[in-house]
Amino acid sequence: MKTNKTMNCLASVIAASLITVSASYAATIPMSITAFDASTTDAVFVVKSKGWRDPAFGNMGWTHSSAWGTFKAKKGQLVSIKMVAADAGIHPGSTVWYRGADDTAADNYVVDHFYPQNANFAKFGAVDETDGTSLGNIVMTHVLHGYDQDGNSLKVKSMGGKVDQVSGQLLLKFKAPYTGDYMFVTSGFNPDANIDTTLKLPYNIDVNVTVK
Repeated sequence: MKTNKTMNCLASVIAASLITVSASYAATIPMSITAFDASTTDAVFVVKSKGWRDPAFGNMGWTHSSAWGTFKAKKGQLVSIKMVAADAGIHPGSTVWYRGADDTAADNYVVDHFYPQNANFAKFGAVDETDGTSLGNIVMTHVLHGYDQDGNSLKVKSMGGKVDQVSGQLLLKFKAPYTGDYMFVTSGFNPDANIDTTLKLPYNIDVNVTVK
């Protein structure tokens, strides 16, 4: 049987963790969201060289250093997302989430200024970071993630490196596990030595999305 002292310690730990979670989540609107459909299959995403996974940010993704896209799919349809960096030395990384019935907030909002590349991303009772307006629940269910491994000096197993013999190119293909709205993010991961990251320049990634 736990003592009162032990129970009090547990309560303190739980309370502290809840405060940390509450304080760290500030629902925000990405600077760029492209809606893909049958008539809009191509776009140019403007990103930072390390936006998808930055060691300076605890290896999280940066919401506003990345570009975002949305599309609809029916369960079982084949989805293809192809990303090609315009500059040699940039390696795209990407994550796809599903926003289903539990996701009651407007789809132009995401949970925070950072994101996990390989996990669900959710906040119940989210509020707008600028005025505190109640938004509902942001529930982004992880579907797939990966990054361009070709020519990349880092190999991080949990991040899902993809090899296709073309440096600077990433192709994610999958069958839609649900019917409804999907959201994905793209940015750079571990740029080559020729990329001067101190300049924090934006780089272009050509993106093609098809749903069949």
